[in-house]
Amino acid sequence: MKRKALCFALALLMCMVVTAPAFADSAIEMSSQKTDITASFGLKHISGSTYRMWAKISNPTGATVSATLTLYDVSYTPVTSVSGTSSLTIINLSKDVSLSSGTYHLRLSYTVDGTTYSAEKTYTI
Repeated sequence: MKRKALCFALALLMCMVVTAPAFADSAIEMSSQKTDITASFGLKHISGSTYRMWAKISNPTGATVSATLTLYDVSYTPVTSVSGTSSLTIINLSKDVSLSSGTYHLRLSYTVDGTTYSAEKTYTI
């Protein structure tokens, strides 16, 4: 009985290790030393084939920030995007999307005072 439980636990652990990258809420942090603005973004599994792409931008200066979060497929064809412009201290962007298995690129770009900052993360689902 102990051996079966141990084998089951080991099999469950292997499944988690193999599938964790696809289901993890992996985020990228980025910041601008010139503006004190920081941002994080990622792709979170919701359920089934539904994922939420999200970004959170911290804007302590109150400067006007224009941000775009874009999801691309493996060949960099845009799948969907969400954007907004605000001078609030916290700017949130999010959008739910249905995805099939494959490789996707998530890119956050934001512009403040005429300068654009961007970062990208690759996901395999």
